[in-house]
Amino acid sequence: MSLIQLESAKKAKNLLLLIDPYPEDNPYRINPKEMQAVWFPKLSLPVIASRTPKTWDVRIVDEGRQIVRKDLIDEVIRERGTENLLVGISTQMSCYTPRAYEIADQFRARGVKVCLGGTHATYLPDEAKLHADAVVKFEADEIWHNVIADFDRGALQPVYEMGAYPTMENYVHPRIDLLPNGCYMTNQCLQTTRGCHFDCEFCSVSPFNGKSSRRRPIDDIIAEIQRIKEWRRNQLVERMIQGPVWHRIGTGLRILTGLEDGTIFAFVDDLHNSNRDYCKKLWTALKEMNIKWGAQCTLFLGNDPDMVKLAAESGCVSMFVGMESVNEDVLTEMNKGFNQDKRYEDQIQCFHDHGIMVNPGIIFGSDADDESVFENTVEFLIKCRVELAYINISTPLPGTALFERLKAEGRIFDWDWSKYDGKHVVYHPKRMTPEVLQEGFFWANRQFFSIPSIITRMSSTSQRVAARWFMNWRFRQLIRRTCPAGHLSPLAKTLKKLHVELPSIDTGNLIPNALSAVKTSVKEATTQIDRYLKMKVKKHEGLTTLLIELEGTLDRFNVAEVKKRILIAANKAKMDIVINFEHLRYAAPEAISALLDWRPLKHLAPAVRVKVMNLKNSFKETVDHLSLRGREISKEDLSKPNYA
Repeated sequence: MSLIQLESAKKAKNLLLLIDPYPEDNPYRINPKEMQAVWFPKLSLPVIASRTPKTWDVRIVDEGRQIVRKDLIDEVIRERGTENLLVGISTQMSCYTPRAYEIADQFRARGVKVCLGGTHATYLPDEAKLHADAVVKFEADEIWHNVIADFDRGALQPVYEMGAYPTMENYVHPRIDLLPNGCYMTNQCLQTTRGCHFDCEFCSVSPFNGKSSRRRPIDDIIAEIQRIKEWRRNQLVERMIQGPVWHRIGTGLRILTGLEDGTIFAFVDDLHNSNRDYCKKLWTALKEMNIKWGAQCTLFLGNDPDMVKLAAESGCVSMFVGMESVNEDVLTEMNKGFNQDKRYEDQIQCFHDHGIMVNPGIIFGSDADDESVFENTVEFLIKCRVELAYINISTPLPGTALFERLKAEGRIFDWDWSKYDGKHVVYHPKRMTPEVLQEGFFWANRQFFSIPSIITRMSSTSQRVAARWFMNWRFRQLIRRTCPAGHLSPLAKTLKKLHVELPSIDTGNLIPNALSAVKTSVKEATTQIDRYLKMKVKKHEGLTTLLIELEGTLDRFNVAEVKKRILIAANKAKMDIVINFEHLRYAAPEAISALLDWRPLKHLAPAVRVKVMNLKNSFKETVDHLSLRGREISKEDLSKPNYA
């Protein structure tokens, strides 16, 4: 065959152009240096590439590195012709979907066939079909060959949808070799499981990938790791012996400091530790591989020191954990009650004890959040010395239960998908305004990545020190470039002062709460009495009342501090105060009497009223013997079981 014939045959070969959109004008777009420090690629497109017949050429374009402009479109059309070109575009991220539509429209205007897939197109197929010749819903592994076959015969279908979730037994290794080199923190990404048996309200993983975990054979995972290690080793050798001398020296320095390490792997599972026995076998097998790895897991893995130790011994250096909130009420609302905020510190410490970096995901703006959430969360994260944190605004993504609920309640006010990135407020929160939530998000990110915060959080780091400092520095640059300074509302400081734990000293004259009374006498149960009083506050949905929850033991000493804080809050917030006694386990009669005397409030804030909930139900005997003369509270208030 002549050279002309070979060139003609090459041009006639079909090309699959896979595009991961990333708008150039995105205000939160990370630059190439930041991407090298903190980012790794998604596997959805490399998986599609691996399922494409070898008779096709496949090319992946990540717009984080190469923008799809007119010259690129002209080039591929000139090279292959419209009849031999199929473009596949990911809509895995709703916020990048408008850009996906823009690229799709440009190709289709030139007569090129376009296929859209991913989460957004799955849940809004009618919208996606306006910009595509074909839409693939849910996982495409086992139906992609249908798309290819239909394209070959010129009969693409409008919609393709899997019949059942594919097993992981015949998983084909993703074509990570098609990703741009030297652009990410690591290219060495692989998947061990799919699906999630949890059902968090805000998350699209279990609706999209299924509510059960599908796991790959461990031998296959080990084989993939070995193959990637060899491929990566060859890449690094080439970079060390080729190119300008300063590039070679730079590569060597990055390897020595751990900023670039051919042994770093990322398991991109949404729930890596979905099965304890499976993880135990996998992590034991990884011990022989001499790699370092990171993954996403539940924070309560920290309740199992033996498993955390095994993970560390197998090479684990980092875990992303879905903490979401430090507020128990928020976790309940999210349907994430398996997170135990009271155990967070011990769980994080367990990871740190074994040298594993902890990177929590945080979400602000849930219905139980008020202005105090920003400062409380940042202080907690710094106190626990978490190495990184991904702080976002609650976002109702299509396909989630949160989206359906907020849509039904008429609370979504912004339908611009480009703002569904966890950085913009697109709905009306319940206990604060959208403006307060947006400013609090800015403030929290700036504070967490401030110099004092980084120094405090990194002071206890002893492993991979250079890499962890470098990642924080790059994140700081990104945050300062993309987030305004932000500020907290005046009410935020007031609310924070009401979140406090005070010691309980006097346990000699206490009455148990009748709602949770134990059968033994108070004298016999003295050792069980809580030696603290915890105050928690949240702003009522109507934004005009503060509800204070008391937990633990109220005695004649800590009641003075409680009253002081409430008086200050009432004066500054100018809101009515409701005190709930339901969860207070023990109280001294004189402390209850003192807490009901709000005559000083008349002078500070005459318009403010103090009400109580569940007092008579909880401490009936004490209340019946109280003299209410001079009190600003009625007997109706005392017995009121609920406050709305």
